[in-house]
Amino acid sequence: MELQENLLNGSIPSSLGNLKSLNLLYLYKNRLSGPIPIELGNLEFLARLDFSENQLIGSIPSSFGKLKSLDFLNLFKNQLSGPIPNKLGNLKYLTDLELHENRLIGSIPSSLGNLKSLNILFLYRNNLFGPIPIELGNLKSLIKLDLSENRLSGSIPSSLGNLKSFEYSTVV
Repeated sequence: MELQENLLNGSIPSSLGNLKSLNLLYLYKNRLSGPIPIELGNLEFLARLDFSENQLIGSIPSSFGKLKSLDFLNLFKNQLSGPIPNKLGNLKYLTDLELHENRLIGSIPSSLGNLKSLNILFLYRNNLFGPIPIELGNLKSLIKLDLSENRLSGSIPSSLGNLKSFEYSTVV
């Protein structure tokens, strides 16, 4: 379903979670508001989800951890708050995770170190705090990492030196 770059407003219908065969859901660059429905976690064949550049609020549903086929998750430039769900670490096919420019709080979950296929991790311009998890050094496919403009503390993990495919990083 491709409805991107329109003037759509209102909330995302929870009934979209009934579209069991859906493999692509693009709603980016609209005027959508309200929370992301937890029912979207039922879309077991969903490979690509992009809700970026809307006015979505609330938390990222932990039910997204059930999206076993997901390889692309873009939620950037919204007003999402709360922590990054630990269950996102279950998404073994995820190659692109972009959650930047929201109001996310808490620490970066160490479970993100399980995302062995991840190429891009953008978490910049949030309110994340605490140390950078050493587990991010397990992301051998990671090419781009941006954690800038948060409140991260501690040292830069030496495990990041294991990222042989690395091309771009901003961590401060």
